[in-house]
Amino acid sequence: MTIEELKKGIEEQGKKNITLYKSIPVPTHEDPLNKKAETILQQWREGSKRIKEMITALNELEAEERKRTNQIYKEEKTFVNGFGEATTKYITCAGYERIQKRNQKAMMSFIGGR
Repeated sequence: MTIEELKKGIEEQGKKNITLYKSIPVPTHEDPLNKKAETILQQWREGSKRIKEMITALNELEAEERKRTNQIYKEEKTFVNGFGEATTKYITCAGYERIQKRNQKAMMSFIGGR
C-alpha cells in the first residue's frame, strides 16, 4: 500500500470506529454485564487494532521514504589525494582544509569570481 492509501484507510476506519463507539449501549439493570454490547465492542476492538496496524505501516513507509530522499540528497564530495586518485574519504586534517580553501579562493580570483 502507498502512503496516501494508508492515510485514507486510517481516516475511514477512524470514522467507522467513532460510529461503533457511539452505538455501544449502556449497561442496565436487566443486562448489568452489557452482553448486548459484546458484538459491537468486538467490532470496535478489531477496528482499533486495524488502525494501529495501519499507523505502524504508515510510519514505516514514511521512514523509508525519508531515508530514501536523504540518501539521494546526501552530498559526497570527491577528493583527489596526493597520488592523483579520486576518493570519497573525508580528510580530517585542518591543514588540508585550510590549503583547499586557499586554493579555491585563488582559483576563483583567477577566474574573476572574487
